[in-house]
Amino acid sequence: MVGESDWAGRVGGRNDDFDELQVVAILEPGRASWGSPFQVRAGDGHDYFVKVLEGCTRNWARGALVAEYVVSRVGALIGAPVCQSSLIRIPEELRGHGIARGVELTPGIGHASRTIRHADEVRDRLGHRRRDDNRSRHVGLYALYDWCYGDDPQWLHDLEDDYTVYSHDHGLYLPPNTGEISPQVLREAKDEPNELPDVRNGLNAEAVSLVADALEKIDREVLVNIMCGVPASWPATDEELATLGWFLEYRAPVVAGRVRNLIRREG
Repeated sequence: MVGESDWAGRVGGRNDDFDELQVVAILEPGRASWGSPFQVRAGDGHDYFVKVLEGCTRNWARGALVAEYVVSRVGALIGAPVCQSSLIRIPEELRGHGIARGVELTPGIGHASRTIRHADEVRDRLGHRRRDDNRSRHVGLYALYDWCYGDDPQWLHDLEDDYTVYSHDHGLYLPPNTGEISPQVLREAKDEPNELPDVRNGLNAEAVSLVADALEKIDREVLVNIMCGVPASWPATDEELATLGWFLEYRAPVVAGRVRNLIRREG
């Protein structure tokens, strides 16, 4: 069993050097909300919804950007259907641009989620399981929600791709589910199940095995690299991120067992 001491001193060298994706235009402002996401055109020609520190209307919840970044990255490790996302640079020329009522941009690094142009957002039960490959994709959603101690589940269905499902808006994942990074709460929650309350009927058994196998094979150094990729300007210390990395490594094998039970407990 991995111990928190195994992560001591492993997170460090964080910086704000990211420059692989940059905002080139604001397409649509957001509204003053928990994260105040606004829509942009990026240098790669794609549109994204972006969250930045100054858009987090509750100052104590500015760690929500850390959750957005970490959950999307670890979700990809287990094949969970998370929206394509990236860090994104806000250039100096956009300083002062209004992104929500009373919220103005400052240069720096935000978090971007690729826009699905025609999507239906659902916040209750998982649906459309028989469409596309959702029988498999739903398995990843159960796993991610439990592993990352999810809250406020939100699903997007791509209306142009047979209702393919994606998980998005992960700012309230990770305990205490308030946008904070709290080492003490992470320690207290490490053994607590956090299963998505939804029916299990019709899941793909092969996907259950693949996702569970991926959780059991989570590599510590990969998690370390993810934690070290959190921008230095974001409000989380190296020690807090080390505790978060340990939390995810510690939970992974037990969550894998609960994922395997999804088939056994159908209905």
